[in-house]
Amino acid sequence: MANSYDEVSIYKLPPEIYYSVFDLLVSEDLYELESGPALKKPIASFAISQVSQRWRAIALDLPQIWTSIRIFHFCNSQREMVKELITRSKDLPLDFVLEYDRSLERTETRNFWEILLTIMAHSLRWRSLRIVANEILFVQICSNFSGGREAPILQRLELVVLPGPIYSSHVYHPDFLHVPPLSLEFHQIPQLKHLILHGIHLKTRSPAYMQQLETLDIDSLPAMDMLGRPPLPADSPPFSTRLRTLAVTNLGILDLSRRSFLSEYTAFLTSLSLSNINGRSLLDVSRLFRHLPSSTLRELSISNVDLSFWNGLLNSMALIPRYPAVQKLLLANVEAWTEMPDHFTAGFPNLEKLSLFSLPTLLTNKFTSEVIFPKLQTLCTREIPYQTLCDVVDFRIASKLPLTSLEVDSPPLPHFPSLSYLRRKVPRFKRVTDTV
Repeated sequence: MANSYDEVSIYKLPPEIYYSVFDLLVSEDLYELESGPALKKPIASFAISQVSQRWRAIALDLPQIWTSIRIFHFCNSQREMVKELITRSKDLPLDFVLEYDRSLERTETRNFWEILLTIMAHSLRWRSLRIVANEILFVQICSNFSGGREAPILQRLELVVLPGPIYSSHVYHPDFLHVPPLSLEFHQIPQLKHLILHGIHLKTRSPAYMQQLETLDIDSLPAMDMLGRPPLPADSPPFSTRLRTLAVTNLGILDLSRRSFLSEYTAFLTSLSLSNINGRSLLDVSRLFRHLPSSTLRELSISNVDLSFWNGLLNSMALIPRYPAVQKLLLANVEAWTEMPDHFTAGFPNLEKLSLFSLPTLLTNKFTSEVIFPKLQTLCTREIPYQTLCDVVDFRIASKLPLTSLEVDSPPLPHFPSLSYLRRKVPRFKRVTDTV
């Protein structure tokens, strides 16, 4: 016969212990949500409330564990769940995630609008809002923003338009063939610190919110508006900026003056990521890097760029050390026809982690014949032969600069003797199956 609640030790704990444990579980759940793509799984609070009647009663008394609301479909159950979670969260700040990578089925349209209108009705409580959807769905979402929204406590805003056809067999409207640039409008967002905009513009009454941003991730559409602003007057005071992390995809050519907005807005960056920038001249790229910070950076990522971009980067690194504080460097899918020149490797004297993805030409003789990156501890590679990595590991051991961590990919036909050797020689060795 099962014990009653009073006879089970765990149920004798005071409610305060449960509150702490439940808060911890939900905070970990929220951390996963903020640090990567939303996981399509039940939120932690639902799992907690289904353990027992006692746990459910305690969970329902904790409005803070019901504030994370995730929408991945538009069935009747999802509509009712959104309403129930908003009710259980009382008046606390809300974190919304809406991710949908398909066009609406006819049977989903009503639920979609009810869910969307429910979300919009609580904009005063938005703490974070993440919407990832195709263009046709964003057209409908943006239409509901006409006139702007008040979001006084919004701290994180992520808007990502997925690539795809402008219409589908399920939903068609002739106006979708001539859609103006997508944009969401807010009256004011005084607390915004984290902003992601891919394929969509952000409209506000004043661009002053940019001065409070700490993280900005944008692609070509909003980038030209936000980073290509007119140059600052020579006699104006230094621009106020809190920006520390910047990621830009497919940046166009910026007309940069001696005192550009870009250079002052990014003056204190600690993390910079540039990707999918092609077709720019060497001089344009060199000029771009002269307006980006070097001494403050801790992390630098360059991916999916052509030979002109690579040569422009090398050309900009005339000062040694160019990046004295960078500890993490990622190079992925870079069209580099030569190895890393001396002034490049000397430009990162404090590098601790190096990631080389899909560019084996940059990891040949130099890594096995010269002592480069003396503080390097971690090496991550993709599409580098295991035999080559054995030579790199051996050379660094012989130079008394051994690697402490090595992460490699898993090719279809790995060289198993080399794999076994790397596992023995590197303290922390990891194979991954995903590709970049």
